Amino acid sequence: MRVVFGYILATGFIFGAFLGYLSSAQQVFQVAYRVGGLFPLYFAVAALAIGAATVLNSMLVMRLGMRRLTHGALVGIALVSAPFLWLVIATDGIPPFPLFMVWLLATFLCVGFLFGNLNALAMEPLGRMAGLGASVIGSAATFMSLPFGWFIGNRFDGGITALVAGFLVLGLAALAAVRWTEGLKPFTPPRGPAPGRR
Repeated sequence: MRVVFGYILATGFIFGAFLGYLSSAQQVFQVAYRVGGLFPLYFAVAALAIGAATVLNSMLVMRLGMRRLTHGALVGIALVSAPFLWLVIATDGIPPFPLFMVWLLATFLCVGFLFGNLNALAMEPLGRMAGLGASVIGSAATFMSLPFGWFIGNRFDGGITALVAGFLVLGLAALAAVRWTEGLKPFTPPRGPAPGRR
């Protein structure tokens, strides 16, 4: 149960940050950056990063395993968001738009690796109950993520500070939950065959 609970925590943290983006995306693009009618285009471009990560994940998971990809994606969110948050603060919450898009695409690439892998890792110990477990895991992670998403979305103040800080803090929280769950250091392969190599 520790494994299932730990991965539910990690999923809830990441999904909470993602919900924070969804609830504030229009304000970020149209109020902070004034992209006007191009908002759907930029929103779609960001979503493409998640799709690209899904394709890359299918190519890499057999070779690297879900755990290493998950650790790498969580560390990636932190490494991208920490220096960018410093830049955001230095520019009063509105850094140059191209840099924002680079951060968003890099972060969403990591998020795309996490969505599928965290859910699969949580279901792995459930065996024949994986079908029912998927519903429980999805519901629990969603309910957990809602307050985080609401908090981030409602902290929009004309800039992107809350959004970037949300991804950084919740990404680190998810990494801590995964390390607690597995008792492994980041990028350390688990003993035995990696998931997906059976």
